[in-house]
Amino acid sequence: MHNHLAFLDYWGNNSLDFKNKSNTRKKVSTHFIVTALIIPKQQLSEVSEVVHNVQQKYFTNGRIDTRMTGNNHKLRKQILEELATAPFQIFALIVDKRQLVSEGLRYKGSFYKFMHGLADRELFRVFPDLEMMAAAEQESDSFMSGFIHFVQQTHIPNLFNESAFGFVQVSHEEILQAAGYLADTLARCYDEAVLSDQRREFVQVLQPRLLTIRFWPDVFLPDLVRTNAEGSGFNKTLAELSVNKASDFLQQKAPSQTLHIMDQHTTLSYLLFHFRHINPLRYISSFELMEHIKTRHSRPVSLHYFQTKVIAPLRDAGVLIASSSRGYKLPACEADLYDFVNHSNAIIEPMLSRVRKFRDSIRAATNGELDVLASEEYSLIRKGIE
Repeated sequence: MHNHLAFLDYWGNNSLDFKNKSNTRKKVSTHFIVTALIIPKQQLSEVSEVVHNVQQKYFTNGRIDTRMTGNNHKLRKQILEELATAPFQIFALIVDKRQLVSEGLRYKGSFYKFMHGLADRELFRVFPDLEMMAAAEQESDSFMSGFIHFVQQTHIPNLFNESAFGFVQVSHEEILQAAGYLADTLARCYDEAVLSDQRREFVQVLQPRLLTIRFWPDVFLPDLVRTNAEGSGFNKTLAELSVNKASDFLQQKAPSQTLHIMDQHTTLSYLLFHFRHINPLRYISSFELMEHIKTRHSRPVSLHYFQTKVIAPLRDAGVLIASSSRGYKLPACEADLYDFVNHSNAIIEPMLSRVRKFRDSIRAATNGELDVLASEEYSLIRKGIE
């Protein structure tokens, strides 16, 4: 059943000629960015109203056109803040073209085929049941025209001519324009051809609406994080280990329709993105993470479920997650490690003390004949209290 709509646009070009600095030619983008605004069907009218109001207020030519904003970063931030009041989520695929070393990808067709496969795989992993829309392009060999054809060929309809993942007829042009505006904004956060010194502010404004950002290749650059964490005890080795453990889980444990596995992916992706692009030192509260799950899957979860079905299995799988009374995060410094140990100790030590008192009372009352911890299955508890 289709519960969500996705409005797609992209930013960037297929050129890999990064050495050409000629001012007479169009700038070569260092990245290629595919952006989708994910909207629950029941909230489409609400999103449409917000986007329409933004268009009427800021864009006199009738289109949400990034050229109207240009490098006016203050105005762009203001527009983003108003767009972010709408109940959509942002999916983005950001490809660093400089890492595409294959000579074959220098040809437009080969480059776009690579991008089609990557975009299809990443979108389908997050939303295997999705109706997508994209603006029509006149060129038959354009990225979006090719992507529509790729999806149609890859996801074959069933006997009832239905496909759970595919493109539908375009409606709500203004929302498609908003998707393009956000793709351009993300370019100003990551593409060196148009990089803005306000990029961190843009990301912070969009952060509540970011469902996930997939990077290719998925390489962690700790030096970029370190600039935000000077004097905080930031540990490069620990940060890399935390990111690698989280990335390994997301890549190796494929998403499924099993709810708790989907929630594990959603939570860990949120923790990882926040660590890499917002603030590696900030703890994220249980409430914020649970709200993210609620927004992503349109259902609330309890704190008990979150702790036992989401966080605990992630830790069991080897993912490093620090916790304290402030919430959860990926460890970035020694203090994070001790926060987790101290938090655990504050729970475990009183529990062991209660078990010890309980055991001692029973043994005293039975003259030592009954030891509730005598069974081998309680050997670890015995070691902990003796």
